[in-house]
Amino acid sequence: MLSIKNLSAAISDKEILLGITLDFEPGKTYVVLGPNGSGKSTLAATIMGRPDIAVTDASELAWNGENLKALSADKRARLGIFLSFQSPLPIPGVSVEELLRCALDGEKDLVALHKELRGFAKEIGLDEEFLSRSIHDGFSGGERKKVEAIQAAALAPSLAIFDEIDTGTDTDAVKRIAEFLSAHLPQEATKIFITHSPKLIELLRPDSVVILKEGRVVAEGGRDLAVKTIKEGFEGIK
Repeated sequence: MLSIKNLSAAISDKEILLGITLDFEPGKTYVVLGPNGSGKSTLAATIMGRPDIAVTDASELAWNGENLKALSADKRARLGIFLSFQSPLPIPGVSVEELLRCALDGEKDLVALHKELRGFAKEIGLDEEFLSRSIHDGFSGGERKKVEAIQAAALAPSLAIFDEIDTGTDTDAVKRIAEFLSAHLPQEATKIFITHSPKLIELLRPDSVVILKEGRVVAEGGRDLAVKTIKEGFEGIK
């Protein structure tokens, strides 16, 4: 269970999140919607522990009872928290396979991991040569998102956050990524998708939808809320 209470956060003294309270349960899929600048990416980065985000003392952020505020991003990752970035940066000289070998730290047999990653690449429609190239270096938007999905599948997180996993992808790629993640993420994992894509929402069939505006939660509901919001826009939601 991810429990967020009265979460307020700022970057460079600019307040972005203002008193957010939310619970994200195991085994459920959530979609977070909101206009640009509403705080969606900042919420994801705060959960992950981005060091330049200042969180107020009154804020509470806990994963399965563990106080996340006291933990650095790497320690949060070791608890099973994963974040797929909206615009993942290239890491020259480090391949996808090398990165995952290091991250898994002996949890999987290297031969088995090698075989698993190539199976993932084939399934998601990515040439396996991308696994041995410098991660995201010269990759297209769709290729980056497929690599992020492969990382999530290999790491099998208990809390998986995807910040616009559909950015830079065509309709077929969105479908392929959604089906891939549905097949390979642990069934008991908490899954949070930040998106603007009606197609992705249709494919995900989320259990719950959260809408942010100006750093606050303004609405929560089911799939019908997402459909209504995408059709009518955010203007009518206060």
